[in-house]
Amino acid sequence: MVVVTSMKDEGPYILDWISHYKSIGVSDFVVFTNDCSDPTDHILRCLHRMGVIEHRFSRVMRRGPQKSALMWAESEPKVAAADWVMVVDVDEYLLVNSGDGSLTGLLAERADAEVDAVSFVWRIFGNANIGQADHPPVPQTFVRAEPEEGRPDEHRFFKTAYRNNGKFNRIGVHRPFLAAGPEGINWQLADGTPLKEADIEGALYVRDSYGYSAAQLNHYALRSRDGFLNKKARGRANHFRSTMEADYWQKFNKNEVEDRRLADNFTAALQIKEELLQDSKLREYHEAAQIWHRRRGRKARLSEEGRAFLQTVKGNRIPG
Repeated sequence: MVVVTSMKDEGPYILDWISHYKSIGVSDFVVFTNDCSDPTDHILRCLHRMGVIEHRFSRVMRRGPQKSALMWAESEPKVAAADWVMVVDVDEYLLVNSGDGSLTGLLAERADAEVDAVSFVWRIFGNANIGQADHPPVPQTFVRAEPEEGRPDEHRFFKTAYRNNGKFNRIGVHRPFLAAGPEGINWQLADGTPLKEADIEGALYVRDSYGYSAAQLNHYALRSRDGFLNKKARGRANHFRSTMEADYWQKFNKNEVEDRRLADNFTAALQIKEELLQDSKLREYHEAAQIWHRRRGRKARLSEEGRAFLQTVKGNRIPG
């Protein structure tokens, strides 16, 4: 199982994310970066040296940072040799609610059933009124989310793990591209709900059924107030010509209900993180990244642009 991702200025969040996916069975990671200003590259080079990941410096093409990275990933040996491939961002944490709680266990069951692709549907977690960027791991800090049940006809996006069996010929952000037509493709949600054949060729989201009983993809698009201001300054990974304004904050600041399942079951990830931090250089860069983001977030918050933005979203808080 290989996870492919791209990062820019994500230093404080890397080790928690890597440790989580290792704790649910991911064996290989291919991580692309471009134009980092914080210690992200230093952290990833340490992990590369330690044999935990493959780190690559990406050449960004006109298609944008994320799609460029996925294009380069297709020629990576780890990707070519993988049984399953999945694209996941550093603000996305998969929570497996079935079987032994591992991603590899879930996918092994699907492989036995000759499933070609499994999509994991986003569940959006909001800011929860958290201010500073210096906080415990993201899944333990942000525990307010949108309801499990969607509104009538609401759609939710997904990310997809797919088998490297020749039925797909290109990696996509949310899903792989088909090598031929949809005929003969067995594509399911995490709970086994099949995608309709009419949706297999181009669907990026689903309605009505989300498959959460088996797994959900926790999406922490905002994180803390200061962390978001840092992300806003960095720019978007895919839609790189657009910016993150108040409408983005409103879209992803979902705090209606509490969901602590991942927060309360993060022990294995924290143990892996502590093992990684035994490397002195990695610990040095991890701590430097925390300092960098704390200082940069404070500067952004006190800037004229930052104050104006926060005033715009001031009323968007946890209800009650």
